[in-house]
Amino acid sequence: MDNNTKLSDIESELYALVTSINNLYEKYLEGIINENFFRKAIKNAMKGLLKIKLYFNEKKISLSEVLIYMNFIEQYNRAVKIFNEIYDFSSSEEILEIGSEKISHFNNHLRDSILELPGITSEITTSFITLMDALKLEGLTSRDLILKLFKELKGNIKRFPGLDTIRFEINEIYDHVIKNPQNLIKNKKFREIIGDKLYHIFKEFQRKLNLNP
Repeated sequence: MDNNTKLSDIESELYALVTSINNLYEKYLEGIINENFFRKAIKNAMKGLLKIKLYFNEKKISLSEVLIYMNFIEQYNRAVKIFNEIYDFSSSEEILEIGSEKISHFNNHLRDSILELPGITSEITTSFITLMDALKLEGLTSRDLILKLFKELKGNIKRFPGLDTIRFEINEIYDHVIKNPQNLIKNKKFREIIGDKLYHIFKEFQRKLNLNP
């Protein structure tokens, strides 16, 4: 999705994804598709919904209002319940479900992103913090540790859909770092600048996914 994407196109995609989830569930119950295919297809559809959610967050568009405008709340809630059932979340009310009278908002936990991503979020957060702490270490004699932590962060970010801009920014910093190995080891100010850039990206990650307290 880019800046030229029309809201009508997003609504069409939202409609197609939700309808797909509900249809897949019916076919699964009828035995037309097996469980393995069903789970993969549901997961892919929900990734699409997550990207729409992230896009709406970025554009400050209310998903609730869009669903009301589309008269699509019931179908959407049914799709969410299917996902909750398949992945056994503890409370379906906490996952994107929108009631007929009262609109429920996302809480501040990544579980509300409707994928099984709490673990990935934790790993991304840990990767950021560990890397930023490592850049503060005195007496670095090798760049290996920093590069290893950078690669771990890049790998974790890649696993999370919808973070293309953040991934690009991290890749840019990584490329700059590997081109300046001596500065990384001997130049404290250089490491501080890298750490500051990572911190700003980390805060953007939190903001983008509504993880700030």
